Amino acid sequence: MPLTDAQFEQYQRDGYVVVEDCLDAATVERATERIDAYVRGERAETGFERMLEPDAEDAAFEDGEPVRKFEGVGMVREDDVFAELVHDENVLEVVRELQGPNLSLLRSAAMLKPPRVGSAKKFHQDAAYYPIHPMDHVTVWVALDQSTTDNGCMQVVPGAHTDGLLDHEAVEYDTDITVSERDYGPEDTVSLPMEPGDVLFQHCLLPHYTAPNETDDWRRAYIAAYMRNRSRLTTDDPPEWVDTYHVTGESFPGCV
Repeated sequence: MPLTDAQFEQYQRDGYVVVEDCLDAATVERATERIDAYVRGERAETGFERMLEPDAEDAAFEDGEPVRKFEGVGMVREDDVFAELVHDENVLEVVRELQGPNLSLLRSAAMLKPPRVGSAKKFHQDAAYYPIHPMDHVTVWVALDQSTTDNGCMQVVPGAHTDGLLDHEAVEYDTDITVSERDYGPEDTVSLPMEPGDVLFQHCLLPHYTAPNETDDWRRAYIAAYMRNRSRLTTDDPPEWVDTYHVTGESFPGCV
């Protein structure tokens, strides 16, 4: 599923492109069912972490807990469903066009917005979490449910990836950060409603946010961040959440 010339140009210009029907229904169903099994406690997560909605930890749910996210590259190491997803050729073909043939995973996460209590994620850039050079990795955001403006679809600032890395500040904890000063707001964003199986390919420097889930249904998505195998850490003491996983192509000495 290669990008068209127009799609490739859009990614370079705007910092993102949505590929509709990138994943088939069976792939989406497997990923959704596996995430639900973790939410309900039918499977125990190993090698990755669960985070609940901070303000809804005591909320009553018929199906498990109000999980905000599962986070960690261990998702791919420990679970064949997520391993298959990050190796899906429809996804990799697009990432290779954007990053080249040698790829490693920098992030794996299931990003969830539970019904009614799924909270907002404030403006941020994914690159702010990772001391990696070059700062051009691609965040792949897979819609597992219909994603709408009512349940917290992605909202991006087209073209703002060219502004470079902005200053961020922690809101409540180290991995909850937001752009500290900006000259844009929600009125400058483009909403990206998506159907299950649609995939957003997003530059790591593109500012974006998601609104709360105000519906009675879950909004589930899966995220994988891909970087070039020639990428390097810019610090000898990276944050504890920085981890890598070789996906495809050649490896290079001294690189992550």
